[in-house]
Amino acid sequence: MNERANDRQFRDAEATRERLLDAAEALFADNGYNAVSMRDIARRAKVNLAAAGYHFGSKENLFTESLMRQMRPLNVRRLAALTALEGRKRSPALAEVLDTFARVLIEEAVNDRESGRRLHRALSRIFAESDEIAHAVFHKEMLPAAMSFLAAIRRACPSLPVPLAGMGLALYAGCMIHMLRWTVSPPFPELRGDDEPDVEALMASLVAFGTAGFKRLAESQKKLKKRPTP
Repeated sequence: MNERANDRQFRDAEATRERLLDAAEALFADNGYNAVSMRDIARRAKVNLAAAGYHFGSKENLFTESLMRQMRPLNVRRLAALTALEGRKRSPALAEVLDTFARVLIEEAVNDRESGRRLHRALSRIFAESDEIAHAVFHKEMLPAAMSFLAAIRRACPSLPVPLAGMGLALYAGCMIHMLRWTVSPPFPELRGDDEPDVEALMASLVAFGTAGFKRLAESQKKLKKRPTP
């Protein structure tokens, strides 16, 4: 009897936690971090304020969890794909690294539009906002994966110094985030046409764009080295 009651309590607690995350995700996306209170989130989730504090402790923790609950498992898959790519006998080309960086996220958006919209909002918030909390989420949750991909990019493009390779990765990440929006809710629908998004076509365009960008960065570096010293 006690075991059954404990199991029910656990399920109820998990359901409450998920409702809080759903409410937080929607409110933060619509109104921004500073305009939303824990009371607002509890009211939308139809739970009491004490439950919100019990499960997450603070609004900052709830914000982080609402952003990362989708991204964490995707990051695990991205890093596993990168490990497999680099475990082959042949060193991966830049295009393969860039494909691995973005493919899991684009597949998520194509396979589930609502999931893709949430993913686009979360990544836009993490990468585009300048407040301290967005920075903290990036450094804690996103930077380790980004550094693994940056190392792989430098192995594929050894002539690129770290700052330039990092800039290239930041620009490519921005392109990927815009591709997510293009997939689920394009800002200019008439430009996309009537065709349904296709993972392979989207990835081919994104990787081609990114590869060309890194190539131009490498060329600019060579030109700087050739420039005569005044």
